[in-house]
Amino acid sequence: MTDFMTTEELVLLLKKQKMSEIGENRQLESAGKTKKKKFKFNKKTIFWIITGLASLHILFITIPLVLPNRGINLLGYANLIAIPNTQELDEELYQRVITVHPFDINDIEVGDKVIVYGRFSTEVYWVETIVDIRENLGEIDTSFDGFIRNTNQIENIDYKFVRESSFIGVIYFTSSNLRGYLVMFSTHVLILGLVHYFFINEKDKKSKPSR
Repeated sequence: MTDFMTTEELVLLLKKQKMSEIGENRQLESAGKTKKKKFKFNKKTIFWIITGLASLHILFITIPLVLPNRGINLLGYANLIAIPNTQELDEELYQRVITVHPFDINDIEVGDKVIVYGRFSTEVYWVETIVDIRENLGEIDTSFDGFIRNTNQIENIDYKFVRESSFIGVIYFTSSNLRGYLVMFSTHVLILGLVHYFFINEKDKKSKPSR
């Protein structure tokens, strides 16, 4: 025999179902708001992380600028403009930004490249290859093209060649003088300001209810 619900029981059941649906909808709305808040929080967190990294980068390029030997960065390397010895003397010579390390007689051998200033009566740096070391005489023989051999006093060699500078190295070289540093600093501030305005301020404005 089938049991039928009374009218009161049916009304009570419908009320319970309706209350259950309302509760589920509120939970969904609450979850949606939480996700939105987390999204905004993450955006701001990423922005401040980028700001922190930019500040560290500015500090990194500021310290060498105020030190007496401003050309050497915190890692012991420097960037300067020199003529690489990957070209022929009878061709049009070009200069490149290169990465160098302070010269140390105990850290070189034949075949290494060093930086020599003023070769061929010029006022620029040249990259030359070591062909002979006579430490007892305080002399090092180097060559630019592999044919012409030049004798140098050890105390006149300041740097050992490391590599041609990457794009980042060129940036550091540019920021090693006051004008380049100011341009670099202004660029950091401008980029961070634009990012904050378009991605943080605009998001906050949209989230505020209109009056």
